[in-house]
Amino acid sequence: MTKESTLAQIQEISTMVSEHTNDGKLRLKSSIPKPLEASEVEYIAKKASWDRKMGKLEYIFYKSLLVILFTIYGVFRFFQYRYNRLRLSILTIVNNPANTPQLIKQDVKGLKKLPKQLGAILEDKPSYTVGGGLKGLLEEGSEIVCWSVCADIKHVSLYDYNGLLATNVDEFRKAVHHKLAKYYGPQNIPSFTVKVPHLHKVYEDISKVGDEEKKSVIEISLLSAFDGRKTIVELFKTVSDLKDKKEIQSSDLTMELLNTQLIELVGQEPDLILCFGPRLDLTGYPPWHIRLAEMHWEMDNNEVLYAVFIRGLRNYSSAKMNVGK
Repeated sequence: MTKESTLAQIQEISTMVSEHTNDGKLRLKSSIPKPLEASEVEYIAKKASWDRKMGKLEYIFYKSLLVILFTIYGVFRFFQYRYNRLRLSILTIVNNPANTPQLIKQDVKGLKKLPKQLGAILEDKPSYTVGGGLKGLLEEGSEIVCWSVCADIKHVSLYDYNGLLATNVDEFRKAVHHKLAKYYGPQNIPSFTVKVPHLHKVYEDISKVGDEEKKSVIEISLLSAFDGRKTIVELFKTVSDLKDKKEIQSSDLTMELLNTQLIELVGQEPDLILCFGPRLDLTGYPPWHIRLAEMHWEMDNNEVLYAVFIRGLRNYSSAKMNVGK
């Protein structure tokens, strides 16, 4: 290779490198954004300021709208509460049994039907409130029993979540006995029976002790949260153990069998459930007891009132039962 050809190749390579470098510089220059003009910078600044102002306005608007809605709802609930309380007060005055069985019998006389089994859900109020604690439950439970006796209802289930009535049966029996004496007089107190299903215990009326011929006119079951889902769990554990021990066959496990066992453990499901609270809150009430039961409660009520009791019976009397339809 001659000296001239070598120099020509070197020159050619240098030219190619120079062209490549120039192309890279051009591409780099084209990729660098052009500086914004003053008008464009001013427009972007104004737009950002406008967006910030609109964001604040939107926040103020939606917050004001939320406050207005809450205010309207609060005013509505206030007047609704006052109306419901006034209505209950009037109903209490109009429907006042005055510890007189004849008045209660007169109230239920025109009803087409009465529940054979009545359930009542009582609220566990704090002991420091009026009508709260164990004393309040004893007063409310015994009152419901007296109304049921006067209305010729044979079975009553009283439910309180913590089971205070079930754990204080003796006090409850005394409270019912004392309350019935106010209605019927000390010499004509109807006899009653108290059952605590999950303990499998039955207690007779105080006045019935030693008098086997005196027949109970009402059966009272004291229920608690233990008689709800916990009873179902215990029942299925027992059934599972029996199946593992081969004391029972899979073919014997039917809905009829389970239903029979639940009835033996807790009792018959009620035809009507009265909730003496401001809302329909079952608070763990035995779930299989509400399959076909009618329910009644009065909004914004927090007391055991005869007006709620008799209105529940009237609604039950006019209710149409479509079982299986």
